Amino acid sequence: MKKIVLTSLVASLFILSAYGQEGFAAKAGLNNITARVDLGAFGGTVSDGELGFFVGGGYNFEVDDTWDIEPSALLSFVDDLTSLYIPVMAKYKFGEGFNVQAGPQLNILLEDVPDGAVGIDIAFGGGYQIDDNWFVEARFGIEVARGGDFGDITSYNTLTLGAGYRFL
Repeated sequence: MKKIVLTSLVASLFILSAYGQEGFAAKAGLNNITARVDLGAFGGTVSDGELGFFVGGGYNFEVDDTWDIEPSALLSFVDDLTSLYIPVMAKYKFGEGFNVQAGPQLNILLEDVPDGAVGIDIAFGGGYQIDDNWFVEARFGIEVARGGDFGDITSYNTLTLGAGYRFL
């Protein structure tokens, strides 16, 4: 009887620890938005970067011991450009708390723009789980498509550095 109870206890602790990283998270940090405009016949491109910050949250779904999926919603505030980012990151966990992540990301300009408000990025980066709740991550988003009349000559790339707290 003691063996059954002990085995059940160990199995329960293993299951709880395996799913311990699943849950809602609040995130905040710095971001740098680089806007690039292709001048076409006038020669070359012009780009400018702006530093700002972001706040938001997400939910981490644990697929198995090495893979997670985390959709998020991040509100970005940069000098003249307020945006909403919706990344869906696949995370591969390795080592003690480290992960690499990649996936698609919608970027939606919330400013008064006539068209081309929605873009699609490919984002990639990495993170570190400090303890059960706290984590840090860095990600770079490269815009691959933007709608509207000016979508073929403008692009926005994003670098985010942030920290978060996961509510277990």
